[in-house]
Amino acid sequence: MTSKVTTEVLEKGTRQTKTILEIPQKHKSKINYNRKAESEFFVDNSALAGFTGERILYMSVRELIENSLDSCEINHILPVIHLSLKPLDPLNDLWTISCKDNGIGIPSEKVPVAVCSFLTSGKYVEKQQRGLFGVGLKMIAAFSTKDTDHPLKVWSKSEEESEFYFDLRTDIGTNKPITLFKKNVKNNESQIEGNSGFKVQAILRAKLSPVTKNKIYDYISQTSIVNPYAIIVFETDEGKVTFKRRTDTMPSPSLEVLPHPSDMDLKTLKKAILNFMNQKTTLQGILSNSFQKMSNDKAKDIVNRAGLAAKPADQYDEHELIKVVNICKHTKFQSPNTDHLSPIGEKILTVGMTSEYSIIQNKVTTNSGSQTQLTAKILKPALTAYSSRICVVNNRPTIVECGIAYGGDIPSFKLYRFANKIPLLYDEGSDVAREVISEVGINKMGISKKEVKEQFSNVETRSDRTVEYLPIHIFFHICSTKIPYKTAGKESIASEGDLKKYMKSCLSDLYRKVSAQIRRELKIKEDENKLRLYKHYIPFIVSAISESIKIDTKKLSNAFQIMAGKYVSGELSNITKQILPNSDQKKRTEPVNKKINPSNSNGNGIKLSKFDTRSNVSKQSNKTNSPKINISRKNTKK
Repeated sequence: MTSKVTTEVLEKGTRQTKTILEIPQKHKSKINYNRKAESEFFVDNSALAGFTGERILYMSVRELIENSLDSCEINHILPVIHLSLKPLDPLNDLWTISCKDNGIGIPSEKVPVAVCSFLTSGKYVEKQQRGLFGVGLKMIAAFSTKDTDHPLKVWSKSEEESEFYFDLRTDIGTNKPITLFKKNVKNNESQIEGNSGFKVQAILRAKLSPVTKNKIYDYISQTSIVNPYAIIVFETDEGKVTFKRRTDTMPSPSLEVLPHPSDMDLKTLKKAILNFMNQKTTLQGILSNSFQKMSNDKAKDIVNRAGLAAKPADQYDEHELIKVVNICKHTKFQSPNTDHLSPIGEKILTVGMTSEYSIIQNKVTTNSGSQTQLTAKILKPALTAYSSRICVVNNRPTIVECGIAYGGDIPSFKLYRFANKIPLLYDEGSDVAREVISEVGINKMGISKKEVKEQFSNVETRSDRTVEYLPIHIFFHICSTKIPYKTAGKESIASEGDLKKYMKSCLSDLYRKVSAQIRRELKIKEDENKLRLYKHYIPFIVSAISESIKIDTKKLSNAFQIMAGKYVSGELSNITKQILPNSDQKKRTEPVNKKINPSNSNGNGIKLSKFDTRSNVSKQSNKTNSPKINISRKNTKK
């Protein structure tokens, strides 16, 4: 059997039906509507969580460290984190990754679901936190299940109970955990020191390119900058690096906060009503108790303006509730609270900037050949500065922090980006911070582009931005209950609301703070260039003098060297006054021999100073350590 697809055409005033396509009946099909488990969806669309290609190991390191830091900071525990990444089977691209912390741990009955079931997390609240979707550890468990036959190993210890060990896998088709083994760990087998903690170990199949390896090193190094109160021990097959704790001061932990009514939608309002259903609360009471900056009088006014009858809140239909939502969106409320946020703070960020860790790979030759070993290097700048601003982005309070580290051990320009204390390493070109760097001019420092490019002309940079010629590190940190990320991978921040405006204000403020130091260094570099130029011409001058008079050229050269150094350093700033007495700045541009004092000349119409080589140079020996030079004219025949 076949199925005909026909159309009607008009030919010579008559309507005729023509067959344009015949489809065999056996090829006709129906659409099947199936449900996909959350775990299967995320595994099939792993790019949403950033787990793609060579970035699998990078994202795994990132998610494990973020979970550990959150687990410690929630109870104000100084973090101690041990991270290990080692090859298990290089031929098959198998890696062993493990992470242990001294955080609050997870209760044993919650471990399987918390580790393996997607969209089950304690992070789905209005609160500043590093995680966004709560899928990081679940992705590690799912990829371990998908690509290997090794179980995910978990040790957990909370303050309420003893340590437990689990062998876990994820049922990707149902989004349910599979507990292969569970036991209460004895003291001699314990993996966790202290009263609480958590450890996870996974086998993953992934490739590790040199680029990704450097990204992992950079991520750990930059994490230690904004978390200098943490001890991070990183171990690989190339060695072990310890990032020491540089301060015991921790930022105040972030707190859960009520949503702002300006950001209200129908879903948020219905959820608030659902939370109060058992208490038989009125809509007015729900509004005042579920949203910040919403007083009882304000809530009563909104309900009255919506024209709603008095009845239990759960009896309002969506048509009535949407009136409340629309009124809230057009009502002016006070700015949202910021006391629930947890910025890094000037003291902690300054500690991080003044002891900036970086991982260095050194080639070491041994009996077995050349090997790479890891070491940690600390960069100490000559100057740091800090600035911050508070703003509102998408009706959510946001704190912008900016820091600058200049000079010292810092070799060149670098931009650091952080969001809720997370380093952002990818997609820098599309980040709002890069736009801010481009738009805030170097003139805020009181110096010109020409000065910078002349004095730092030896700096290798592909950019035409003047600031990138300076040995300067710029740090941006954005903290909020909801960061405006551009993508689900959390690698770049969008320019939304007034965010860019306040970031530019912070950077301009810092440029002004460091301008004096940078101008001072530019002056030093200018003097060094002058001195280098003078020393270049000294041999030619000495050679020219020695052609007409007998002289110790070595001593004369040394005298010129000392004189040039003193002139550049400013000790001989009065030399012009001695050459041009009683003259103003304008007259100094005139030729020197225009006015001659015969009583103080050498007979040739040229005024002598104590630095003139044709005078007795030894006269200045009482003020300097310049060598004495004996000069006598050569016997020349006319």
